[in-house]
Amino acid sequence: MAFEVQEEEKEMFPCFICNEVQFDTKQKLGAHQGHCKLKHPDRLERSTRVPFGVPAQRFSISEEDKKKYHYHVFNDNWKKEPGRIQRAKAAGYELVEHDRSGATAGTNEDGSEIKGVLMRQPKEIYDADQALKQKEIDKVDEQIHQGKFKTEGPTYFPGGGIKTEVKQTG
Repeated sequence: MAFEVQEEEKEMFPCFICNEVQFDTKQKLGAHQGHCKLKHPDRLERSTRVPFGVPAQRFSISEEDKKKYHYHVFNDNWKKEPGRIQRAKAAGYELVEHDRSGATAGTNEDGSEIKGVLMRQPKEIYDADQALKQKEIDKVDEQIHQGKFKTEGPTYFPGGGIKTEVKQTG
């Protein structure tokens, strides 16, 4: 008995501006649509409007890379926080080549640009760093629950601690 090997279907992304081509990645589609908008400005519809201020994906990263790396856009805010990119490199992040990396992310008080720099870190390192952060958070939470958390200035925790209860809803 012969088995037919079926090739896994890849998701394709069609260009809704020209309706002539489709791509295997959103990044390729985005690059094409940038040119397509210039060639066919009459084909753009008002219904494709994206509301201002809503979260939107600014960098397209493949699902395979998302499984291997944690991505983060660091602001090269050299006026207020010099050395930020160098500190990220020391923490295990590496620069990612991307057409949007280095784009203006804001301005300093003097009007000079702040650049957004796309960087990535292997998931193992990122997860280990997050676990260390969570350990510190857990310590503070435990002190709060026991009423032993000390801060500078007035505190608003009862001396006997805070009681919490977990309720599951169906």
